[in-house]
Amino acid sequence: MRFPFLLMLMLSLAFAACEGNISYFVPAVVGNEGGLVNVSMSLIPGEGDVYASVYPRTGLSTQESILEAVSYAAKASGRDERCSLIVDFGKSASEIDGPSAGAAMGVMAYALFEGRDMRKDTVITGTIDQAGNVGPVGGLYEKARGAAQMGAKYFITPVESLYEALILRDFKQKYGIEILQARNVKDVIGFMLYGRELDRQDLSAKKRDIPALDEYTDAVAGFGSVAREMIRLESEETASMPDDGEDSEEIRDFFGNEVDRQEGILGKGYAFSAANEAFLNYIDLSTIERILNGSADLGAKKKEARDCLAGLKRPAMTDSNFEWVIGSDLREAWARERLNSTDIDGPFLADESFIVYNELMYAQAWCLVSKEIARAAPAGGNEVDESGWKELATAKIGEAGALDLPDQDSQSKLRSARYSFDHGRYGAAIFDAAYVIAAGEGYDGNDTGALSEKRVSMWGRIYQSHAAFLHSQNQTAAALRTAIFARTLDQAAGQMRKSMVTSAPAAEEPEQQQGQADYSLYYALAAGILFLLVIALIILIRGIYGGRKRPLKAYGTGQKKGRA
Repeated sequence: MRFPFLLMLMLSLAFAACEGNISYFVPAVVGNEGGLVNVSMSLIPGEGDVYASVYPRTGLSTQESILEAVSYAAKASGRDERCSLIVDFGKSASEIDGPSAGAAMGVMAYALFEGRDMRKDTVITGTIDQAGNVGPVGGLYEKARGAAQMGAKYFITPVESLYEALILRDFKQKYGIEILQARNVKDVIGFMLYGRELDRQDLSAKKRDIPALDEYTDAVAGFGSVAREMIRLESEETASMPDDGEDSEEIRDFFGNEVDRQEGILGKGYAFSAANEAFLNYIDLSTIERILNGSADLGAKKKEARDCLAGLKRPAMTDSNFEWVIGSDLREAWARERLNSTDIDGPFLADESFIVYNELMYAQAWCLVSKEIARAAPAGGNEVDESGWKELATAKIGEAGALDLPDQDSQSKLRSARYSFDHGRYGAAIFDAAYVIAAGEGYDGNDTGALSEKRVSMWGRIYQSHAAFLHSQNQTAAALRTAIFARTLDQAAGQMRKSMVTSAPAAEEPEQQQGQADYSLYYALAAGILFLLVIALIILIRGIYGGRKRPLKAYGTGQKKGRA
């Protein structure tokens, strides 16, 4: 009887260890407002599983962030995996958009595993990966204001972009809440559970190193021109920053370092990664200039973006450049969607007007990228009839539309897909729908083979290069998502090639061909008339000379030489 008794004792101790619960408020953005959502976690006996009890259900990106948060916390605390965990959002799950609550849940899970209390005067936002790195999120301004209105003393964010730092720098004076920044969840745990200080970040501390990279050998020829144009725009915007004090000098120094960084990344063959960084910096720089000037003319910026879209020139789509043209079409659709969904009528607080300006800058910048991709598209090949992709686009949009898409990015891409479809740009519709499907299905964190796969399509190769760059920077989760999306693009491009309808390229324009046909007819008529004239002349000559009778000689007379 001793063995069963010991077994029951061990089980009871294990069950007792798998007890406890913790609740905390995490920030959310509902519409244009920030607020807090109460999240609770409970330990139960089990096999290390994590359950999300939500109504309605959250998106897969939120579920993935929960798994990564709990995984990090379990490793950091040395927790026995025999306990399972339940995460409960109550009836506010739809207000949790994407993975932005990951850092907060990582701290909650650690506190639960360790049986410690968290301080109650602080709100946390930021994504988390399995290494505990705190990643960027959207809506910082709205979330910080929401936290201030709920009486929080501190608001912990990822290390913000310079634009966000300038937006938030006067929050303590305006709203009585101090903004703190963290790079890793372990620092947040130190602050939240053990009373340690978080380092303050000045502008110089935000500078990023130029990464040491191996040469990327599968770069897409021609895309470097897109990256160079974005770096040029960023560099020009940096040089035009008003020289009106210490802030301007630090900003120019910071973004000068960014330009050097992106040129280094581009030089190693990671064109998309360099272009993406420069693209985001160009948007932030333009917004920072408005912040330093103290005003933002939203109407003028919206008109500037519209004028850019009106000036786009789409190249003829061929079987040699169709992915280039689709890439240009996509950015145009994204620009139009952002432009149409951004309200400029207000009324806005000064800080809010800068956020709206930043949104409009995305529309303009996407338009500029669309123009550059179209310019880089190679000429030649057989023209493509996009109507051959209509059936595939219909199926892809239907599949994407059937998914539950709580995150705003996927919803925006689905709207763009429908816009492209309505305007006969079925290739762009397929690519946007493929993005939504990939995001809606989530990703397999164990599918690490995706990082080493070779891609064959243009955009598949471009995104695979970005995945390789992210992986080299230890951003494993983001790298894996990007690699799996690259695989999705490969599959979509393969389906499009199979259903592609082409026509042989015309040697010359129709008007020129018609003109040449007219000239040929004239030549034939002239040759015929000349032939008839020659025949008539021959007949005439023969009639004159061939039919005349010669005079007879007089009989018996002779004719001597030398006589006429």
